[in-house]
Amino acid sequence: MKTKLLATFLGAVIFFIWSAVVHMNPGTAMMGLSQLNGQEDVVMTSLKAEVPNPGLYFFPAMDMSGHATKEQQDAWAAKYKAGPSGLLLVQPAGGNPTAMGKQLAVQFLSNFACALIAAFILTSTLGSFLRRVATVTALGLFSWLAISVAQWNWYEFPFGFTALDALNQLIGWLLAGLLMAAMIKPAKPSPHEQTKTA
Repeated sequence: MKTKLLATFLGAVIFFIWSAVVHMNPGTAMMGLSQLNGQEDVVMTSLKAEVPNPGLYFFPAMDMSGHATKEQQDAWAAKYKAGPSGLLLVQPAGGNPTAMGKQLAVQFLSNFACALIAAFILTSTLGSFLRRVATVTALGLFSWLAISVAQWNWYEFPFGFTALDALNQLIGWLLAGLLMAAMIKPAKPSPHEQTKTA
């Protein structure tokens, strides 16, 4: 049990460090992110005046009540087609860019929970070292396909942003999987499975 917990902790540390490298490296940190450049002050002033509450805003707004008339639906479709459209994540009150301790703690706890799930799966997985590494790596692929690709598909997240998350998830869990699969012993086949392979 101690070995499994240590493998979980070290797997989380490896993924956490890899994520930091990916998101703080000048070559990858801004993948898929754009800046407002000369219009930033104008946009920020407008947001402060017009968007007083924090939230994730979808625009142009759609009537999701199910009672929109055909004319209202057509008007929304035309507005959406004409653009601009998108998601707007806003914190009107701003924040403290130097107070990241809580965010880093939450991030590591999230990584630890993911590594704990990976460790649980490894304890139940038969097969070679490479097969078990591939199993952990597949967890990263699964999360990327389930979340990042959906965001790219439905909300048109930039391809670079989606690609960065693939780099983060796949390589991060590959590296974590190499260590965890080496530390956590494979499951023992049941007597029935031993008979089948004999």
